[in-house]
Amino acid sequence: MPLIEQIANVVDGLAVCVLLTGLVISVVATIRNARTADTPFIETMTGDVLRGFRISLGRWLLTALEILIVSDILHSIAHRTLEEVAFLGGVVAIRILLSYFLDHDIERMERKPSKAGRTEDPLP
Repeated sequence: MPLIEQIANVVDGLAVCVLLTGLVISVVATIRNARTADTPFIETMTGDVLRGFRISLGRWLLTALEILIVSDILHSIAHRTLEEVAFLGGVVAIRILLSYFLDHDIERMERKPSKAGRTEDPLP
């Protein structure tokens, strides 16, 4: 099953690209928002701008984790020994738990009103 293994490796690369893209987009948007804020830099980076960064980056992380779960399933198809499937099953379970708690944390941050008393749109 070398073809499935190669496809799984491409999906792994896609997850890395999503992570790097998300990091760059989140950092650039945060810097842009920090420069336009009316508060001192240190207060800006501990307030709503940082919260927006965490939401944005969390969404990208969640997307990459879901892509990695697909990759793990493809790897388990390519490697059918019981030991390898059990190991990949454990990795998938951990990634699913991480995805669940990350999604829960992002939703909690999005519902929390900003310090200015209004709910802000998170970063892209």
